[in-house]
Amino acid sequence: MSYFDDNESSPAIELWGDRVSSYIDGQEGVGTLRSRIQPNPPWPESDNAMLGYLIARAMEIHEEHGPESAIAWVAVHAWFESALDTRAEMIRHLGA
Repeated sequence: MSYFDDNESSPAIELWGDRVSSYIDGQEGVGTLRSRIQPNPPWPESDNAMLGYLIARAMEIHEEHGPESAIAWVAVHAWFESALDTRAEMIRHLGA
């Protein structure tokens, strides 16, 4: 399964396409989640407090250190928060 549309092309896809496809192929069982329309779970609503904080902090980092630092910071922290949110949901489910 390809993560990219067949007619989609960009320098980023040229550089990362094969590696991203291999990465995704190694994540069996989550392909259907990628096909969901955002902001349906597991993605946050646009007014999510943590999302707001991450964006605001990334803007501060952008002003101090530039866009690459800000993008890297927000990507890593959003990924981390997503994992925490998933674990919290599992804990809620197990406790119910």
